[in-house]
Amino acid sequence: MSDVATSQRLEPSHERGRDELNLIDFPIAVLQHQQPKDKNGGRPDELVSEIEAFDKDLKKVVPRTLTRRTASKHGFPTPLEDEVLVALLTLTRIKNGFSQPRVKFRNGELFDLMKWPHNGSSNQRLAIALDRLTGLTLKYENSWSTEAGTFEKEFTTGLLESYQLTKQVRGRGERSREASWFQWASEVFADIQRGNVRTLNTDQFFSLQRPISRRMYRFLDKHLSEEPKFEMDLIMFASHLGLAETQHIGKIKERLATGVRELEQIPGFIDPLPPSERYQKLGPGNWQIQFQRSGAQQTTTESRIPTSSPKRAPNAAENMIKDFYQSWNGNQQHQPTVKERQQAEHVIQQYGLEMVQQILPGVIKAMRVQFPEARAFGATMVYWNDVAQQWNQRQQREQQEKAQNIQEQQEERQRQQEKQHQDKYRTQWNQLPEADRDEIRQAVMQTCSRTVRQFIEQGKYDDPLVMMACLAELAKRDS
Repeated sequence: MSDVATSQRLEPSHERGRDELNLIDFPIAVLQHQQPKDKNGGRPDELVSEIEAFDKDLKKVVPRTLTRRTASKHGFPTPLEDEVLVALLTLTRIKNGFSQPRVKFRNGELFDLMKWPHNGSSNQRLAIALDRLTGLTLKYENSWSTEAGTFEKEFTTGLLESYQLTKQVRGRGERSREASWFQWASEVFADIQRGNVRTLNTDQFFSLQRPISRRMYRFLDKHLSEEPKFEMDLIMFASHLGLAETQHIGKIKERLATGVRELEQIPGFIDPLPPSERYQKLGPGNWQIQFQRSGAQQTTTESRIPTSSPKRAPNAAENMIKDFYQSWNGNQQHQPTVKERQQAEHVIQQYGLEMVQQILPGVIKAMRVQFPEARAFGATMVYWNDVAQQWNQRQQREQQEKAQNIQEQQEERQRQQEKQHQDKYRTQWNQLPEADRDEIRQAVMQTCSRTVRQFIEQGKYDDPLVMMACLAELAKRDS
């Protein structure tokens, strides 16, 4: 019996699989089976995914970017490689518990995990997938999370370092059938060994028929393990799934619809919701999507470390709404409505409480100019993004000015040190006998530029270039 078959027999399906957390939020593969094309109809040199998100450490909205490049003759990864990636992670856990980066396997073990038939076509699909995963280079900018929970400013890695795929031939011994192997790239494997993985129900994952369903399943399975309810800006959610080619709300809903329906049919995964509840309009062009973990699944989700944030959020939202009305029309008795609380919580989730408190006066100022007849908090939803961008730009300018001042101070200190250095050796030079000076000039001529050599030969000893070279030689001897 194979290791995979033993695992399937002994372990519950929801505990068997594994997924790598840094490989979930940004898709490594395109969402269609066809290779992407550039505007000229050829293969693009790279694919770039960018999502703007609030950075709690920097206290501003920053772009999080993944740039994908490929050296594979088969092109960029497709939904096929999404499946194989999950299977390789799961197989590594089954084979050696993530203790070794190189994993030996029989092709049929991967086929069993992915529910592929045992035939030549599957062997060919696997060979293409491994080649694409090995040829892939991933450059993360502010999007690869570290052990401390922060993001690397820039981090480049591959997925697989190498692989060997052996054809299965009947009649050969066990040793020949164990010859296939793959090896994880060192950076990714180090992240895996740090524990940056989570369980994944591979039976459910591999039973899904549509690429959008599998992509959405991994993303929601991660985020619904943190809280049973998940809400996100619709365009941002689509970008996390690889649907960034359009920001048309209707088209995004249409692309998501089949995947959402398929996930709703999984017992105990998400609660079915009508579109009117699944999608909520918060303002012009501003939509939110929400998911609720089904009650049957809530008891099996991973344990969470409780925080005080969820308890503070409603009070923070209400206080923000009351601050708005007090500043806007002097009303100190306003009681926030359910819709207003939802809107405020969305703003806090998107920008962070500290930033919201700082830019609320700017939002009110913009409204007094552009929409003075506004009566309700909901009118603010149009202005948060622009005011946040302006605030970020001011912060960036201030940081740049601060950095420039620091650099100028450092350069001035360096100039002073260099001047002191030159003054010291100029004084020593002036005290040297002429014979010692000539000896130093002769030494300089052995290594100096052609111009300096000509000046020395012509007796132009006071030329600045000659003096600099002689003082440098004197300093070298002094050291």
